Amino acid sequence: MSSISRGLLLLLVVSIMAGCQTTSLERELAYNQDKLRVTEEQRDQLEFQLATAEREQSSAISELVSVQQKMANISAKNAALVAENQSLMARPIPASAIIDEVDLGGFDGIDGLKAASDGGTVTLTLDQQVLFNSGSAEISKRGHQSLLKLAQVLSDQFSGREIQVEGHTDSTPVKKTKSRWATNWELSSTRACAVLRELISADAADTSRIAAVGYGAQRPIADNSSKEGRSQNRRVEVIVFPAR
Repeated sequence: MSSISRGLLLLLVVSIMAGCQTTSLERELAYNQDKLRVTEEQRDQLEFQLATAEREQSSAISELVSVQQKMANISAKNAALVAENQSLMARPIPASAIIDEVDLGGFDGIDGLKAASDGGTVTLTLDQQVLFNSGSAEISKRGHQSLLKLAQVLSDQFSGREIQVEGHTDSTPVKKTKSRWATNWELSSTRACAVLRELISADAADTSRIAAVGYGAQRPIADNSSKEGRSQNRRVEVIVFPAR
């Protein structure tokens, strides 16, 4: 082989080797660029997550401060209420504010009587059919026995109390006995006074502490349109007021 041919062959080999090296470097460079791009994307994602976490942390801190302030306000209000309750509990209760518990057991078994209490006031409702005969304002024998028992309980358990005897009728106008009572006002008043006299004679109360009044049909407790309702409205009530 001539020296010229060897030179050309050597030049060709060098060119091929140089081309191969260039291709390898380009591939390595492209690979590194891809890795750089992925790394930058990961960095951007991490920066976004960090910024989000910082915003959430700031919001959480603000919410925590707000909750702590509300708790402090509630604690202060609770402390004030506790102090106020302790102050109220330490005050003496006025005698006028004390409501005695009323024992109504003594009235059990009295014929024609119903007992109830409200705020220390005792209402004793007497069935008019037990107290009086029809069309009469005179106490019947049966009514007399009931009033004797009632007077004993009033004397024993309610001594010194103010008592009011109230007469009530239904709304039916007086007709048959109109010559004796012009209206239900007179009838109810006469019957209330009859009960009062019986109680006084049985020493139920001092005469200065007992009174009688007639309301006629003005204070019904039931519907006057029915027979049963009218029967309930015809009554005498003995009101025993709380002790002063």
